[in-house]
Amino acid sequence: MSTPADVRKIALALEGVNEVEHWGRAAFRTKKRIFAVVRPDGLYLHLPPERREFLFEADPETFVKFMWGKTAEVIVQLKRVPAKELAALIREAWESAAPPSKPGEKRVSSARIR
Repeated sequence: MSTPADVRKIALALEGVNEVEHWGRAAFRTKKRIFAVVRPDGLYLHLPPERREFLFEADPETFVKFMWGKTAEVIVQLKRVPAKELAALIREAWESAAPPSKPGEKRVSSARIR
């Protein structure tokens, strides 16, 4: 079971992430875009379309489909996701939102989840 505090700890441990206010909600962004928003109904994650579809099929009660116009976005039900899985999902969203690194440069994360 994960909490908004877990989301904050995991997201802020990633390189280049800032917490911002987004429509009155805590959001986490890279220089390029917001990749996670803590909502009353769960955690919005900006994931690639093929990953979202996989999650919807795998566990639709944990990964709820939220329509944004014609696009199906994912809302993660935090109470149904262990911290390690949450960390992997947040990292995946961060990687898809992070600006491209310079050749030979590696993105780093100091996030350690036990």
